[in-house]
Amino acid sequence: MEQPKLAIRAAAPTPHHPPLLTPEDVAARLGVSRKALERWRCTGDGPRFVRLGHKTVRYRHEDLETFISDRIVASTAMS
Repeated sequence: MEQPKLAIRAAAPTPHHPPLLTPEDVAARLGVSRKALERWRCTGDGPRFVRLGHKTVRYRHEDLETFISDRIVASTAMS
């Protein structure tokens, strides 16, 4: 008897799991170039990211929001 084949479906985004952001999405949101994001990934200066494959990078919404929140400053004076 032949086994039934299971259909593979991508999980639909839910309010708890919004879709991952592309580097283009993040660059536009931050007002920087994709090259800047690439440099930041190498130096560890940018938002945390998800590596899905050798060349496939995505960003989680919460990591981008944390990156932005961590950079809110009230003054340029050194402490």
